[in-house]
Amino acid sequence: MKNTLLVPEFREMLSSSQIEDIQDFCNTTMPSIVADFLGALAPDEVYCILSTLSMETRVAIILCFDDDVKTALLDILPQDEIIAILAAVDPEERSHVLNFISPEKIENIKNSLKAAHQEEILQVSPEPETASDLLATLLPTVQGPGESLPQIAMYKTINNRLEQIGKVEKDCWVNVLNPGKDEVGFLAQHFNLPQDFLTASLDIDEIARIEVEDNATLIILKIPYFDETNLDVLYFTLPIGIILMEDMVITVCAKNSSVLTDFSSNRVRNFSTAKRRKFILQLFLRATMLYLQYLKQINNAANIIQKKLEISSKNKQLIKLLNIEKSLVYFTTSLKSNAFMLERLQKTSLLGLDEETQDLIEDIVTESKQAIEMANIYSDILSGMMDAFASIISNNLNIVMKALSSIAIIITLPLLLASLYGMNVKLPFQNSPHAFGLVLLVSAVLALVGVLFFMRRKWLEM
Repeated sequence: MKNTLLVPEFREMLSSSQIEDIQDFCNTTMPSIVADFLGALAPDEVYCILSTLSMETRVAIILCFDDDVKTALLDILPQDEIIAILAAVDPEERSHVLNFISPEKIENIKNSLKAAHQEEILQVSPEPETASDLLATLLPTVQGPGESLPQIAMYKTINNRLEQIGKVEKDCWVNVLNPGKDEVGFLAQHFNLPQDFLTASLDIDEIARIEVEDNATLIILKIPYFDETNLDVLYFTLPIGIILMEDMVITVCAKNSSVLTDFSSNRVRNFSTAKRRKFILQLFLRATMLYLQYLKQINNAANIIQKKLEISSKNKQLIKLLNIEKSLVYFTTSLKSNAFMLERLQKTSLLGLDEETQDLIEDIVTESKQAIEMANIYSDILSGMMDAFASIISNNLNIVMKALSSIAIIITLPLLLASLYGMNVKLPFQNSPHAFGLVLLVSAVLALVGVLFFMRRKWLEM
């Protein structure tokens, strides 16, 4: 995932050589969160930042990058740097890294190393993953009457591993992404489902709820989503429809969230499509953990923007804080609705009452309470921070206006004297040869008196 929220701030820190601020952020933040933020930068910018960090921190961040970022970064890294990275990781991680290095570079590394050292550095795990295993995500197509639905993918756990299948089978998981009107109609007819089960899952304003029909149960879960293309609000929530049927589970969502890709990519332990009720709880838990991850990202982003505001208050930074506050409102509302819906699920017999299920529910409740508390705390802090900066800006404006008013009064005093001597009436010293000098002297004295008066009152301090 690439998070573009702090791209301007990182580039400003790079241009002004604020290396300590960058190091502090990277060393005190989870590598996965750092990778999300740095992944939105250009590869050469990422390399400049990583080169300031320790090898341990550097490797941890690189392993968390998206595949395209890894490929681009490893392509520009010097050969010595790549060798150091390969030497710092274990064989399993080494096999993963090698998939993103071009064959030419690997050959150059082999040629530059002695035979013994070569074997040590390039050693991989006994069963290394291939690049195709890591990158390929095959979406099988369900054929309807005269139409194909490429947004529908089917999965089934076979030999304790999730596999993609080409047709609907018992104990399978059907994942539907952003279906159109025709797809919704076909699915409703094919699976004998109410059409609003599918359309409700695509309504971004839909709240978390449960709806039971004769042959299926609909559970609407609100999940977090990061959209780097949305310049106004990067973090928001959207509904995912979980349709529990007698022999399968169907999920419907308008966008492909990491909550779903974690399952389809076999990144969730002890997951089986045959255990449908457990699957629902695992989706709950995964969504809640993603809330926590995004909340940490939001907090780190807010801290960096706050540091920028302390130096100079700019409208764009205040707007960023306002957009972050919007995201926190979305998160808080969705988390509370999810918690309320989970309470309703617990009161029903839908999820079962075995020990494993109870443990999952307890984990979800704990993580959910933590996420709600974090969202509330961050929201309160952000609101207080924005109020404080608004007061500071208002106070600074008052100080400036007071100083400008003082200067205007000081200038007015000699101007008043000058205007009097511009009248066609008899005035003191008008026949004196020293009249001009005397007028200038009196004007200077009046201006000096004004300056001293306002300095004693501290009105001239900016």
